[in-house]
Amino acid sequence: MTDLRQSRGPHADPGSRANPGPSASAGFTLAEMLAALSILLLGVTALIGALTSAVGNRRTSDARFEMGALSDLVIHRLQQEALVPDPDGGAPKFVAMTDQPAPGFPGMLWSATAKPHGDRPDLLLVRVDVRWPGSEDLAPEDGAIAGGGDFTTFYRVLPRQLPLRDRVLGFRRDQENSPR
Repeated sequence: MTDLRQSRGPHADPGSRANPGPSASAGFTLAEMLAALSILLLGVTALIGALTSAVGNRRTSDARFEMGALSDLVIHRLQQEALVPDPDGGAPKFVAMTDQPAPGFPGMLWSATAKPHGDRPDLLLVRVDVRWPGSEDLAPEDGAIAGGGDFTTFYRVLPRQLPLRDRVLGFRRDQENSPR
């Protein structure tokens, strides 16, 4: 018969030579720990960089959306207030508007100027400069509104016609003054 205690199989004594036991191979070396931590640090750094970029893109997107909304408000106001009848009976004249507060955008100011559109005399090319409080002072020749701050410029095409209200009132006035 064979003595099972002397066999060197998987169930041998923990202290035997075939199975040196958990104490000799347990744990990680310092080099392994440093390698694992450096890989983890590299991953976390990349993740923080991606999150920072995403937050910056979100802010830029929000600012562009707000500028689009502001441009719609400005163009609507220009259509209602900046086009005035020509005293000589010609096409309506554009009255430049400067340093107007932007409703719903605290601290923002806008200015608008216009020039006739090249081939289309019935259209105006409107330049709107928007300024908000910032750290830089820009000269007016750079396109900034007086007083400095950060700014942006957008252009819109505006029909050269009086608002509907003024056209209707003018039509009614012409009807009243004409002989029947």
